[in-house]
Amino acid sequence: MHSNKSLTFAALVAAILDLSSWRGARAEATLAPFTPTVINWSLDVPTIRRVCAEQIAAARTGIARLAHANQVATFDNTVLPLENIFADLSDTTVVETFLSQVSPDKAVRDASVDCQNDQSAFQSEATAVPSIYRSLLVVSKGGAARSDADKALLRFYLNTYRQAGAGLGERARAQFVALSKELATVQNQYLQNYANDNTSLTVSQPEIAGLPDDFVASLKSNGGGGLILPVNDSTYGIIAANATNENLRRRVYFADTNIQFPANIRLLERAIQIRYRLAHLLGYHSWAAYQMATRAVTQPAKIDAFLAQLDAHLKRDAAADVSALAALKGATIQPWDVAFYRNQLQKTRYAVDRNIVRQYFPAPHVVDAIMQIYQRILGVTFTAVRPARAWYPDVIEYAVSDTQSGRYLGTLFLDLYPRQGKPGGAFNDPILPVRRSANGSWRPPITAMVVSDWPAPLAGKPALLTHEDVTTFFHEFGHAMAALLTTAPYESLSSFNQDFVEAPSQMLENFTWDPSVLKQISSNVDTGQPMPDGLIHNLIAVRCTSDRLCNAQSASTQIMFSDIDLRYHEDGPNVNVNDVWYAVSRADTPIPTPAGAHPAAQFTHLMGGYDAGYYVYLWSLVYAQDMFTAFAPDLESPAVGMRYRKTILEPARIYSPDVEVANFLGRPMSPAAFYAGFNTRVP
Repeated sequence: MHSNKSLTFAALVAAILDLSSWRGARAEATLAPFTPTVINWSLDVPTIRRVCAEQIAAARTGIARLAHANQVATFDNTVLPLENIFADLSDTTVVETFLSQVSPDKAVRDASVDCQNDQSAFQSEATAVPSIYRSLLVVSKGGAARSDADKALLRFYLNTYRQAGAGLGERARAQFVALSKELATVQNQYLQNYANDNTSLTVSQPEIAGLPDDFVASLKSNGGGGLILPVNDSTYGIIAANATNENLRRRVYFADTNIQFPANIRLLERAIQIRYRLAHLLGYHSWAAYQMATRAVTQPAKIDAFLAQLDAHLKRDAAADVSALAALKGATIQPWDVAFYRNQLQKTRYAVDRNIVRQYFPAPHVVDAIMQIYQRILGVTFTAVRPARAWYPDVIEYAVSDTQSGRYLGTLFLDLYPRQGKPGGAFNDPILPVRRSANGSWRPPITAMVVSDWPAPLAGKPALLTHEDVTTFFHEFGHAMAALLTTAPYESLSSFNQDFVEAPSQMLENFTWDPSVLKQISSNVDTGQPMPDGLIHNLIAVRCTSDRLCNAQSASTQIMFSDIDLRYHEDGPNVNVNDVWYAVSRADTPIPTPAGAHPAAQFTHLMGGYDAGYYVYLWSLVYAQDMFTAFAPDLESPAVGMRYRKTILEPARIYSPDVEVANFLGRPMSPAAFYAGFNTRVP
């Protein structure tokens, strides 16, 4: 996931805009040497509140000055100042907003969320100013934007202001701004509810049969002979795949799918209502139509057709995948059975035991080895900074430089282990994007990978990762490299558009199924030996028992998530999110969601920037698999890696996905590789 910090300005507008009409070969920037940026992460609540208020006030003054400027609008006196106002606000409150996701202090996290809400409220007002929108229209007609990046930035702000209600009449605009403010607050509350959850179960020793010894050793006693079993992103996968007691798997499944129920259901339904009203104020029939109007797909019907077509191709195979699991169980497969019987299938048919595989993936070695691969592919060097200047003791800091020139490129933080208050899952947050200042100097980027679903190290022993964990790290590290290597001169252009944002990282997931890569990134926790060739061969053979790139049942689950998202945002304001979930799961997958489960209460993507956009996880795969065809003959080719860096990562969202992919591949994008993964032809 690119980032779930969706309510700062850059992420908020990046989630709704597409700049697909701007074309060119590559980013135009030539970067001057960078000076590292050192940040103080130790802020208390009063400081967060004071700095946030001061910087919002400064930004408000800048917007007022621009709104009342008596001048003929040009790119230099309108678009550039606008970009600088929003970038300055983001840059000067980077700690104040980021700490909501990583601080161990709940009071600090809460103050950080308040800062995000205050910024979102200001941004809702600032992007709805009619006079600024009129000035942007004047600039667009005057041809004052000079470079491709300038044209892209102008288009960015035109879309931003139009989609923020700046072209509405006074009454409608006031409604739009008020609703936008409420939406930001509702979304942040949902995400914080989930991050602060501490759901757990009390279990007996016999109930936990099958769970790995190191995991059992991490459990705390309840003082009465039982054990406390936390239910969160770092524990669920281990329990679901290994617990032999079906009743325990069922209990954990329902505990997990009821996290923050019913509070988050109410918040999600309110968000859907607000989005519907916002879309209608701007003349769109749905929020999905509003979101896609400025994306490459342009309208929901294209995505609906793509998903329906894919679903039709995969239905039979998905049912067959589930039948294979049911044969092992000797009964109907339930949602809490899938991971367990996949694990059994891999053991019995392919001689792959995920707990044996984990012994070859100690986290420190995996991280180091994957970083070495990225170094060779992309021509960068990672140098550990000790002691790390970070927000928590176990966070790791790296200085990133260009290998050939030695030029400093930016800073990377790795926050890899679970703790209370961290968001679930794994994501990369481009904390401080690259930026060209008014005087022509460049400010280096800072990015952070935040992971919450790895197990914690125990008693001096490293955390042991599943192959899925390794693949996720490879994916998220791809996002980190995108944040560090872009040369787009403006913060607002430093990330990919929403239709493409997952594609580069999804392409890189393929590396973790290659024999030579698996040999490099594996090291037995006791002996230090790499994974044996036989186990590597078997591990690769199990790919299509679970991977969404070739396992129909896994892909059907992604189709279900995408369809649920679109139903929420196409069907009208008063959606019963639970009823829709149950209905779509029955239609799309061979394993429907049972009554009593409420997974919509944990669907954080829909409150973190992927609303009416979850489809990108499948849509981006079409780009991802085609791009991988360039790497496939020689995964670590420096020439291919540098071409990827120059044509995909450096321009970021200056050009459209189709243009960038064509520049990388030397031909137009083709969906053939995507469909080949499912042994089917392009429809």
